[in-house]
Amino acid sequence: MSSVSYRHFTGTAAENYQRDFVPAIATPVSREFLRAADLRPGERVLDVACGTGLISRLASERVGTSGSVIGIDIAADMIDVARSVPAPHAIDWRVGDAAALPIAESSVDVVLCQMGLMFMDNRARAISEMRRVLVPSGRVAVTTPGRIQPVYEAMERAIVDHISPDLGGFVSAVFAMDDPDAVAALLREAGLRDVSATVTTTTFRLPPPSEFLWWYINLTPMAALVEQATKQQKAALEKQFVDDAQAHVIDGMTVVQQPMVIATGRA
Repeated sequence: MSSVSYRHFTGTAAENYQRDFVPAIATPVSREFLRAADLRPGERVLDVACGTGLISRLASERVGTSGSVIGIDIAADMIDVARSVPAPHAIDWRVGDAAALPIAESSVDVVLCQMGLMFMDNRARAISEMRRVLVPSGRVAVTTPGRIQPVYEAMERAIVDHISPDLGGFVSAVFAMDDPDAVAALLREAGLRDVSATVTTTTFRLPPPSEFLWWYINLTPMAALVEQATKQQKAALEKQFVDDAQAHVIDGMTVVQQPMVIATGRA
């Protein structure tokens, strides 16, 4: 696991996240995830690890003015960017830790968490907190990346070989919750019932490798440390990754078929 943390995020990285990651990765992932969440008009929704607020805004569309949405993230800069993006209805943005949610017990109908659980220091506590804030029969839906794909393995190798072994661990950390049974077990251990976990596949059509490498690094907390590398290190990093990623380039785009774990449960 890398020591790099979203607790120490930069404003520039948060803006890059909104500009690049949200349309290319978060939005495609959200489609199956929100289908599984099955939001309804009037529901009160909590979006945990909301990032720059994509899921919160999409949830707001679905629950309408009769419902409500709270978006919480541990990174203040993510919340700052979330507040700057237009939303269909008012959203209550808060900075907070998933392991100690600043939310009253039994106060929301649905808790959502898209691609955040794998970064949490205490995942079991975070799921318990999600369970605590749900009304009776309220629902939880979480999604995490499934098995790491070759493009990301190539990125990790290049970072390890030319920048830092510790920093490369951030790439694999993204895929730390790739086992649907393990995700389901966390939900059950928190007292949720009717738990299910499935694996779907989402297609990412990403920029060419030389561009994708840098926008991916620059939208994560890795950016500040990679920036400290020499020109020679950066050039070697890019060359190795571009060479290794060529097998996954189609019509100039880096194409990734990414498994995604989607787990749901009920209070």
